Amino acid sequence: MFSQVKEMSQNTQMKRTAEEAQLSTEAVTAPAKKSKAAKGPWMPVEFDANGGNALSIVVEKDRAGELIPKAKVAGQEESTFVAQFNTPAMTVQFNDLKQGGDTGKFGKDETNYKYNVKCVKGLPDKVAAAMPNEEVRQEAFMKWAENTCDALLTKAFETKGCMESHKKKAAKAAKKNKTEPLQEFLNGATKSMLKEYTDQDGDDHPMFVSGRRGQYKNEQGEYTDNRPVFWKRTQSGWEKVEVQYISQGSVVKYQVGFRAYATPNMYGVSCDLGKNIVVVFKVNKPTQQTSSEPIVPYIEF
Repeated sequence: MFSQVKEMSQNTQMKRTAEEAQLSTEAVTAPAKKSKAAKGPWMPVEFDANGGNALSIVVEKDRAGELIPKAKVAGQEESTFVAQFNTPAMTVQFNDLKQGGDTGKFGKDETNYKYNVKCVKGLPDKVAAAMPNEEVRQEAFMKWAENTCDALLTKAFETKGCMESHKKKAAKAAKKNKTEPLQEFLNGATKSMLKEYTDQDGDDHPMFVSGRRGQYKNEQGEYTDNRPVFWKRTQSGWEKVEVQYISQGSVVKYQVGFRAYATPNMYGVSCDLGKNIVVVFKVNKPTQQTSSEPIVPYIEF
């Protein structure tokens, strides 16, 4: 009887050993699971999507109850979310994207600072080679931005009860100059996103400007920093990156939203900088080597 028990025990042990070996072999030979690509920023709408018809204009009341034209994503006119559109890859000329934005400039402090980026057309050779159609898209984007401003202002001009005091001034100017009231209205508006910069040779170049308020109040009523989030494309997906500063000549792709406004003294359209900025190409600042020692050659004596 004991011999039968011993034989059964040996058979069971051998069976388990064989099963464990098979499982071990399967674990080694099983195909490795592919890691999921890291998800990137939420930037779904390109400025030239839908054949260049990505934007729609509606008239709504602002917080003060005044009628104002607003830019919306086409097909999402009823959405309460701020419409934002992706720029092409643009080259940075000036910026206030470091932590704290433009604090210390033009009277700005920790209560009213902004994050700003001012970009121009043209790309470094390395980026242009990887994105051969992007400089063409830059040209299209600058025209699209200007056309969007004019479309928003034209909508305001055509809407009864919208910017009436400024339309009256435009009508008087048109009568005096023998021009059209709409044209005077467009000419009198401030378009803060369309600027120019002068290079070292004295030539002027168009520059696109957008800004983002430095902080906002959270649900607890506390002020929270509103700095954009920076992203980098990787071989497997995306990753958030810590950026101390963006150097001149770097290339970024970001989000903008259009905001029409009117005050008793001025009216126009500005562009708000969105939450996400993709760093396409970063120029590193040259290392500055400083020394307290005088520059003197070695002379043996």
